[in-house]
Amino acid sequence: MRLRMIALASVSMLALSFVLIDWAQGGNPESVAGVVAANADGSVLAAAVSPQAAVVCTGKHALCDFSRDCKVSGNTANCACWSVDEQHIVFPSKIQDLEVKRMTQAVCTDAHPCAVDQAPVCVAIKTGKYTVNNVKYPWVSTYSYRGWCDNWQPVGCSTGPWADCMAAPCTETARPTDPERPLTCQCPMENSPFVGSNGTCLSDKPGTVISTIPLATWDFRNNKFRIYLPGYEYVQGACGILESDLR
Repeated sequence: MRLRMIALASVSMLALSFVLIDWAQGGNPESVAGVVAANADGSVLAAAVSPQAAVVCTGKHALCDFSRDCKVSGNTANCACWSVDEQHIVFPSKIQDLEVKRMTQAVCTDAHPCAVDQAPVCVAIKTGKYTVNNVKYPWVSTYSYRGWCDNWQPVGCSTGPWADCMAAPCTETARPTDPERPLTCQCPMENSPFVGSNGTCLSDKPGTVISTIPLATWDFRNNKFRIYLPGYEYVQGACGILESDLR
């Protein structure tokens, strides 16, 4: 029985690999959830799994963490963001490409987490296949630690408008006001308590909002994230003062 289950799992993973390769090359795969949930005899596996909370990718992405002058347009904030080429983090629950979101949450789970660049969303971002409302976007806003040590300085802010740029689609700006921020990302607006950065809850200009995170995601007492962010423990140490902890 055990050997049969191992064989079935191997067949499922092999089928999934072909699906991902076909999709990356421009194909239109059927439901990935169906591939990973079906036994060879057509019966359904009854394994309940939770999607991986955060996946890690490498390569080019938009960084909006410290954008403080996002222009509000209805339910969207247009944020001027940096273009960065380094390791970055995506929250699958925030992916706006619905097909990529479904595939990522089906493949990357707590039981079988995706390693760096294994998540379908990583492939979508690298290949320019990230699609929102039938439009393919060459850039996607994710999270990375560029400039974090000098710019975070978190403060708690009461309920108010702010931009949630995680996994937001982005385009290159023809004539950016700030050459260091050549991308414009379409970030959903939120209205709830949030974390201010650079020691303030205020945006840089009237009529604009900041790109940030919900208040509940930061532990002010212990000065750390309440959510899991890969690599944060190393960055926290890198930002610290060079001194002994035991004195």
